[in-house]
Amino acid sequence: MAPLRRPLLAAAVGSAALAASLLAPSPAAVSTERPWTPQLVRVHADPDAVGALGLDLTEHGDTEGVDVVLHTAAERSRLDASGLPSEVLVPDLLAREAERNRLDAEYAARTVRSPLPSGRTSYRTLEDYETELRDLAREHRSLVRHLTLPEPGLDGREVHGVEIAHRVRRPADGRPTFVMLGLHHAREWPSAEHTMELAHDLVALERTDRDVRRLLRRVRVVVVPVVNPDGFDLSRTSGGLIDLNVLHPLDPSGTLLPVATQVLTPGLAYLRKNCRLVAGADTPDGTCAAMLTTPAGFGLGVDLNRNYGQWWSGPGAAGNAPSVTELHAGLLDPRHHGADAFSEPETRNVRDLVLSRQVTTLITNHTSGNLVLRPWAGAPDHVTDGGVPLGLAPDERALRRLGARFAAENGYTNQRSHELYDGVGTTEDWAYAATGAFGFTFEIGPTEFHPPFEDVVDEYVGANRPGGGNRAAYLIALAHAADTRAHGVLTGRAPAGATLTLTRDASTTTWDGSSPARLRTTLVVPRSGRFTWHVNPSTRPTSQRAEKYRLTCDDGRGKARATRVRVDRGEQVRLTLRRC
Repeated sequence: MAPLRRPLLAAAVGSAALAASLLAPSPAAVSTERPWTPQLVRVHADPDAVGALGLDLTEHGDTEGVDVVLHTAAERSRLDASGLPSEVLVPDLLAREAERNRLDAEYAARTVRSPLPSGRTSYRTLEDYETELRDLAREHRSLVRHLTLPEPGLDGREVHGVEIAHRVRRPADGRPTFVMLGLHHAREWPSAEHTMELAHDLVALERTDRDVRRLLRRVRVVVVPVVNPDGFDLSRTSGGLIDLNVLHPLDPSGTLLPVATQVLTPGLAYLRKNCRLVAGADTPDGTCAAMLTTPAGFGLGVDLNRNYGQWWSGPGAAGNAPSVTELHAGLLDPRHHGADAFSEPETRNVRDLVLSRQVTTLITNHTSGNLVLRPWAGAPDHVTDGGVPLGLAPDERALRRLGARFAAENGYTNQRSHELYDGVGTTEDWAYAATGAFGFTFEIGPTEFHPPFEDVVDEYVGANRPGGGNRAAYLIALAHAADTRAHGVLTGRAPAGATLTLTRDASTTTWDGSSPARLRTTLVVPRSGRFTWHVNPSTRPTSQRAEKYRLTCDDGRGKARATRVRVDRGEQVRLTLRRC
């Protein structure tokens, strides 16, 4: 756990200060040549060719080029040797991190309360998120319920969220669910900030906005700000220790003592993956600090947004061994997809959450690129090893229209995920394929993983945007979750107090087989005996045949009856279950 790691960081700080004090008396003897520092570089080439070098691709790019983070001088040499043209956008990311820290401090000093729903003026820590989630649930008991997802991260940190809805503690009552997620990738701090702000927004708007109040009577909202708590905590805390020169009063700018500073700075602000240190094997809690021995934890971990079951292990993801034909660098690749689909506890948490509810709309937040991404994350002309062509998502037209509505508010580019680059095994692809939920990724902000906090505020509220920013886009998603034209409805009569259970196969297609899963949701019939159940289509989007739900009625007294139900998108099916 964290207590095992923080002494290491404290030792690094102390060592840096000691080294600085020892070296300061003879500045003339100190080399002024700076060691390598991480850079942000634009590579003007096909992103797949760039990814084949094992470089750390960002989400800012197109078919003609992509931004990458170069963590080491060896990576710079590898890029140079490839002959791919490039230009340096940020020559020193550590210096940029220090500049961001300064800008954030200035913003917080001059701002009593930001325009955000919470009024925050600075980035949260993991502890901040956990405290706020619990406080919301404690202070608004009829509207907010605290959730702890079943599996902690590999380093032992729990994953928390909240459910928000009118009379939230009622038994399962047939309402659809809107899910919003943040921080799959550890360094993408704004993704959690916006997710958390939506929770604050809904609590406030429930009291003041009639439309939101009405929607929260019709929809349950689940927000999980930090899917990857282990990785985020490393990125956020060690990232805050970047500018160690400030510990030395004679050399606060780092011009005289760059070597001591850089060698002893942990520098995990740009960590991407989770804390999987050994593929397919768990490690004792607290050992994720071993990532401190690598540049930004670059060679360790699993990319959680390549670990989901739809198209898992296909193009744009990396297996265990480097591959020239599949254009990846193996375990060391920042896109390493893990030992198997859903091999990671963080992705299993999301899987189990989605498969236990009727999630009709899902947004997973990332940074950066100013994009609204929709399925699929692989190009249409790809064919899996099992002979399955990807093609376009069956609901492409409807997904595109909804994405355009989001983009009209936040000013982002509305596109299919693969138009950025291939990167299969993503959250929204899997949620859509397994359940029919309309899933999207928002890439927040133009160019940085975690820009100055003032920029995060502007993106949420829509400053300098054509519409209302991400706040307005999220509320459109909330309304879509309730829209019966986009999902099915089961309605009718059943014995009061009986439990109705819907199940169906939710297996998805991986690149070389399938990822087994089962959707199981329940409803408790109210005392009136009448029920209305908002559900996703019974037929999975990629199925080649019509599928039906298995509906079981259990009266709680040992009697149960099952029937088969088919329901399509936009369809209402009436049922009469006189007895169980």
